[in-house]
Amino acid sequence: PEDEKLPLDWAGLDRQPFQKMLVVRCLRPDRMNSALTSFIRNTLPDGDSYIECDSTLNSLEILDSCLADSTPKTPIYFILSPGANVVADLDKKAAENGLHKGVSYHNVSMGQGQDVVAMSCLETAHRNGHW
Repeated sequence: PEDEKLPLDWAGLDRQPFQKMLVVRCLRPDRMNSALTSFIRNTLPDGDSYIECDSTLNSLEILDSCLADSTPKTPIYFILSPGANVVADLDKKAAENGLHKGVSYHNVSMGQGQDVVAMSCLETAHRNGHW
C-alpha cells in the first residue's frame, strides 16, 4: 500500500514523499519498514547504495564499517527492528577499543523513563570523551 497512489485530495502527497511516509505511518505502521526503504531509495542521491550496502556483511562487519565512518563529532545511533540485538557485538567492539561498559562506554535502551538516563549518559560522554 505504501507505493500506491493515494486517492482524492491525498494524491498531492505523491509529490511530497516524506509527508506521504508520515501518512503511511499513521494508517499502516506495519508497513513503515517498506515505506522507509522506498523513501531512501527514491529520495536520497544514490539511495540504492544505502539500502543494499550491508546485504553481504555480518553484524560485526557492519559495525566495523560504522565505526570507521564515525568521528567524535559524528555519533552513531542504532534504530533497530523488533528482534534485532546488536548489544553483544557493540560490547565486543567497545572492549576491543579499550572501553568499559558503564565507565567509558554507555548503552541505553530507550523506553519509558529512559530519556533522563540517556541525557545523563550523553552529558557524561560529552564531557569525558566516552562512547
